[in-house]
Amino acid sequence: MKKFHYVLLILISNFIYSQNNFEIDFSSDSYINDSLMFGAPMIRKGFGDLYTFKIQTNQNISDFGKKFKTDHSIYYFKIQKKNIVNGFIEYPQPVAFSYIGKKGEGVYNTKIFFLEKGIYKIDLPQNINNLELNIDSPTNKEYKDLQKTLEQFYIKSKGSHQRDSLINMDKKQEFLGEYIRKNPNSYVALWEIVNDYTLENYHPAYLKNLNLFSAKFKQNKLYKGVEARLKAEQSTSIGQKIPDIYFDQENKLTSEDFKKYKLTFIDYWSTTCAPCIKSMPEVVKLYHEYKDQNVNFITITDEQKLNRMEVAKNILKKNNATWVNFFDTNKDFQKKVNATSYPLHFIIDENGKIIARISNSIEEARTVIKEYLQ
Repeated sequence: MKKFHYVLLILISNFIYSQNNFEIDFSSDSYINDSLMFGAPMIRKGFGDLYTFKIQTNQNISDFGKKFKTDHSIYYFKIQKKNIVNGFIEYPQPVAFSYIGKKGEGVYNTKIFFLEKGIYKIDLPQNINNLELNIDSPTNKEYKDLQKTLEQFYIKSKGSHQRDSLINMDKKQEFLGEYIRKNPNSYVALWEIVNDYTLENYHPAYLKNLNLFSAKFKQNKLYKGVEARLKAEQSTSIGQKIPDIYFDQENKLTSEDFKKYKLTFIDYWSTTCAPCIKSMPEVVKLYHEYKDQNVNFITITDEQKLNRMEVAKNILKKNNATWVNFFDTNKDFQKKVNATSYPLHFIIDENGKIIARISNSIEEARTVIKEYLQ
């Protein structure tokens, strides 16, 4: 009986795989003996695991994401005369081809298209920058049609390296809500919400629109992942209480820690974030301005490896940052507040209520602290 169940499981797995596999037959005479990258072109921190698919590797296809331990899928192609790519994808998702030029040259991306199950034939010209690929698949047809109708909410950019400017987010989300009501199983609409969040930050209409998808659609992995992240940000917006954070077995940050001070300033940063390191002297300056007014300062460093932790300690020491620093070892902070960028500043009152959630602006933080204390 156990053997029967095992064989049945394999058959089911193989059936699911066959229903979700894809093949890309592509050529590009201009890039033979050169290389291209393939994957999502732009991802918010903390969203990487939603952009995952599998490609069969060989001597000309390598798993770049696995090598550099990224959360999202990205592959490196050495271009030959004929290139056949086979893989598996759980649900449609946006991808692009990218060319990384030699030193001093730029990075060029095609416009995004949707990778889903099916067979694709693609011929890439020499200039792929902002190239729109005409992919004949259900999701790509829907995406093209939706983008056409959304043009009314944008001002067209003049340069190929500039993105179009959104005129009114409220109006766009209202339109998108009506679209979802008519298309409650649309992956394209869901990805449009993710894209808006990536480019324009959080908006309360995102969760309102998510609720319009069908009950069946809400059971898929992508929907659940997006909803969880947006709910985490909603629950840690201004006026909400910050959750208890458990960094490791010994270190935590709970409501009891905030009761000791009028305000607590939290700086979330990483050693790979140049703006974080550049602004560190300004954080120290802010600390000296308010440390005697019962304002507590904390840094939360998004590093998990010992060598990077040492780098972080040296940066803090070099800047004479004498406050308490936590390492987000379990990524508990990142997940519970949906921290998707650096540097991110929180200002918390003595009751654990969030007074401000600020992205990369010490001056704004200074103004909030000053006005609150007055």
